[in-house]
Amino acid sequence: MDLKTTTVTDMIRWGVSRMREEHVHHLSFGDSDLLQTALYLTFFSLKLPYDFQNPIYLSSRLEEHEILAIQDLFGKRIKERLPTPYITNEYWYGPMSPQTKFFINKDVFVPRSPIYRNLKDFMKTIKWKNHRILDLGTGSGALGIILALLNPEVKVDLVDICPKALKVAQININNHNLEKRVKCIQSNLFMNVKNKYDFIITVPPQLSAEEYGDLVAESLHEPALSLRSGKDGLKHIRHIIDEAPNYLNPRGTLAAEIGPRLPDVIKALYSHLKLKWFKFKNKDFIFSWTK
Repeated sequence: MDLKTTTVTDMIRWGVSRMREEHVHHLSFGDSDLLQTALYLTFFSLKLPYDFQNPIYLSSRLEEHEILAIQDLFGKRIKERLPTPYITNEYWYGPMSPQTKFFINKDVFVPRSPIYRNLKDFMKTIKWKNHRILDLGTGSGALGIILALLNPEVKVDLVDICPKALKVAQININNHNLEKRVKCIQSNLFMNVKNKYDFIITVPPQLSAEEYGDLVAESLHEPALSLRSGKDGLKHIRHIIDEAPNYLNPRGTLAAEIGPRLPDVIKALYSHLKLKWFKFKNKDFIFSWTK
């Protein structure tokens, strides 16, 4: 690479080539061809607006120190297999346009559940009694914070077993000026929860021991607490389904994303419940249940 003539476009093309050569997994960030990852890391390093189509930016020649800084970011992605949000400590997620920005680090799972697509519809159908929401296993706080942003009348409790995760959630609460309506509670699922709620939302750990052993290198940087759920992947969701009625108001709703493998098992185990299923990529992925 000629350091004297290298442009922004050259760095993006170089980054894509290097990541593909090393078989980097996109881990739900951008596209599987890794172009979005290369665009984002390059523009992030240069502190440019994320206007990836702007010809003025793309044709700009880079100084040597800028090239080295970009290469350093790509090095973390390629050599260390760090998920992109752990490199930049930021991530955009949710149903709003533009998506909501969150602070992210290695203490929390990268929020990527497709349940965000259902959040606006859930908020329209909730039978509100006390306007309280519980985000169970919150991690970064993303889902609960988005719900608070969608409805200025609700109060949200963000619950997680991990104190480090709750520190991240609190940063995101502060970044969105929600301190008066959103609070953190350290708890192993419902153990320290005292309130009743109109809506409980959760994306619980859902991987079996075998599935966890098959994860790509990027996912192994994420907290195991947020991924593993006993031998069969059912430990957390079964506890949540069994206990949620005790923490819901009359006509309150539980919504959970449990991925593509567990729905058939849950349908068999809880055939007596009227679970409503929502598809993602033509597979049942998410369910809701109203008390």
